Amino acid sequence: MPRQNQTYKLTACNWELTLKCNLNCMHCGSRAGRARANELNLDECFILVDELHELGCKDVTLIGGEVFLFNGWEKVAQRFADLGILVNVVTNGYRIRMTEIKQITKVQLVNVGISIDGMEATHNTIRGRADAFAQVKRTLNLFKQAGITTGAVTTLMQSNFPDLEELYHFLVEHRVQVWQLQLVSAMGRMAAKNNCAIKPRQVGWITDFIREKNKERQIMVIAADSIGYFNDNEAYIRGNSSPICCWDGCRAGISSVFIDSVGNVKGCGALYSDEFIEGNVRQAPLRNIWNSSSSFSYNRRFTPDLLSGKCKRCDFGAACKGGCRSSNYFGSHSLYASTCCCR
Repeated sequence: MPRQNQTYKLTACNWELTLKCNLNCMHCGSRAGRARANELNLDECFILVDELHELGCKDVTLIGGEVFLFNGWEKVAQRFADLGILVNVVTNGYRIRMTEIKQITKVQLVNVGISIDGMEATHNTIRGRADAFAQVKRTLNLFKQAGITTGAVTTLMQSNFPDLEELYHFLVEHRVQVWQLQLVSAMGRMAAKNNCAIKPRQVGWITDFIREKNKERQIMVIAADSIGYFNDNEAYIRGNSSPICCWDGCRAGISSVFIDSVGNVKGCGALYSDEFIEGNVRQAPLRNIWNSSSSFSYNRRFTPDLLSGKCKRCDFGAACKGGCRSSNYFGSHSLYASTCCCR
């Protein structure tokens, strides 16, 4: 039995229900397409829902692949909701039908996030389908008609960076309430394509953009963990209206967990390497994996002397803890040296 650790309270979970997907996106970190062999069945999912509840999880996001291709996703979501856990899903918005609209409405999801990568030509190129944007637009209209709370997620790279202003107005027009911006990483189908990545000098502009759009109060724009840190915009980009609002380090294994479709447990789903697997729920209860003294050591055993590169000399290093672990791992090959800090 692993030694129990009472210090770290699990509050949020990202759960990849399936790797099956109906698109072949050029920036997909998980190379989604076919379902993995032996993905968790519904009975196993229900056990895991109960385990997350017992650990105190308050918020869960169900993803894929394409989440709506998992047969029974709504039953998993309903079990969470019945336990008082807030449920979000992220979808590519492709081929959404009235069946999904009715399921979403019945389960009363907190939010449905749609991945959208730019305006029509850009989005279609990135998604690999000539009708991808048209399908997203149709889905947004269906959500608006059904009164479904809708968010958007955009993965930024050189090809869609120029679309940001026009995309902002498009999302406002379609009554999207929350828009998250994140940076593409050189992983999955983007491995070795560093020329596609946003440059450090552009990150400051992105934080300016987020701050200015939030002033307009048309839509809440949020910087993902890969964007920041500690320039003059920091307090205005995290989607939190509290007086003190700033990046305080990666939460992987500190308060959040990721579970893939075959039950592997990681601190963060964007750490696409088997070296970050802490265990599997088929082999050990989730509480044992979470509470093990050896789990998530890259964050739980962090000390400022681990910082490298520019982070080592930064006055904010101890607070920032080196930024986003995934961006660092795939960008600088060091967990503790940020390649995209806007300072």
